[in-house]
Amino acid sequence: MTTAGNLCLAGTALALAAALGPMPTASAAVTSVSVSGGFGLGFVQYGTSCTYTVTVLGDSVGSLTDSVDGQPGGGTFGPVEQVSPGKFTADWAPTAPGRHLVAADGVADEVNVARGYDFGIICFTLPEYLEVPGLVSDGR
Repeated sequence: MTTAGNLCLAGTALALAAALGPMPTASAAVTSVSVSGGFGLGFVQYGTSCTYTVTVLGDSVGSLTDSVDGQPGGGTFGPVEQVSPGKFTADWAPTAPGRHLVAADGVADEVNVARGYDFGIICFTLPEYLEVPGLVSDGR
């Protein structure tokens, strides 16, 4: 190709780019994930056998995942519901104690889960070294 041909091709490409405008940028579907806190003695707010609300902010939610101590699993989710534009919620019930990473489309919230005692309207969590005689948590 000649120098004139290269200049013509480059000029056409620049004109087309200017006419089309800037390329759209990809926006993150999820911008924030948070887990509602519970009531715990000490520093642990989350317990097994208890249910919490996961709130996701963003354009949409593809999937929710939970890993505990780096392993997949560790909790179950209810259906994701859109409560307002850009805000989604789902119930989350951790099934194993440990360090949980609750995530939506790659954005995560990290929470520590201990033994939980669900009394219906309230759920207590206790540090591992405490146990309530006569009460059964989730058997862990």
